[in-house]
Amino acid sequence: MSSKTNKGGDARAAAKAKAQAEVRAKERRTTVMIIAGSVVGLALFAGLIFFIVNQSKVQPLGADGATAPAAADATGGIPVGSGGVVGEDVPTDATRVDIYFDFMCPICNQFEQINADDLDTMRESGEIALYYHPISILDRASNGTNFSTRSAGAAGVVANDAPAAFHDFVKDMFANQPAENSDGLSDDQIKQIAIDAGVPTDVAGKLDSSDMKKWATAATDQASQDGMQGTPTIRISATGKFADGVIINNQSDSSSPKVDWSQAGALKSYIEGLKK
Repeated sequence: MSSKTNKGGDARAAAKAKAQAEVRAKERRTTVMIIAGSVVGLALFAGLIFFIVNQSKVQPLGADGATAPAAADATGGIPVGSGGVVGEDVPTDATRVDIYFDFMCPICNQFEQINADDLDTMRESGEIALYYHPISILDRASNGTNFSTRSAGAAGVVANDAPAAFHDFVKDMFANQPAENSDGLSDDQIKQIAIDAGVPTDVAGKLDSSDMKKWATAATDQASQDGMQGTPTIRISATGKFADGVIINNQSDSSSPKVDWSQAGALKSYIEGLKK
């Protein structure tokens, strides 16, 4: 094995160790939540802990077999341009907004309902470059059906093979979101949602791609190394460069900007203020 390979492995191991340490630190800060009995928040955080603890079993992004959507970048982000098509008309000098979500996550659905219209308006005007990160930390909440991984993998297939339908597919998946601790949606139900969103039948027939599910898992691993703090996580870079991004927080967390995205218009105002 070459020294270059060793260095790459060491860097990856260091990134995972850092992610695990940060999660453990956040776990200590959420003790009050445990005492208060915040069931939804705890379920999401438990899912993240479970995933990160098992990171050693995950192939990295770009590994053989983990086929990524053609337009996805090295962070696992899927860009949707001003015309609503994956990989087309994505500005390079606009504020970059990365949204990490799990299709089983009810808080992600709340975020979608409150902020999607504002994000679409800014995306369509070229004010922001919008990147979607479908990830899978809530498989444990679907009675063994691995709904989070199946749905994130399906989103990857749509992004790759039906890029004009991806945006509507994401919206429709949230509109049909199953309850936590249910079996989730079946493959046939996801297929029908995809067809209704404009995905061609032949593409909808291959949403259960094992390679794309591996990509979804690898993208989740990468997300944890990039600071993803459960779902939804929103990362914003005024320069348009991912490396310059900061993760906003709608809770009392002094380590990141506090933006109460649960209030209509608050996220939009924050983003617009970055360019002033």
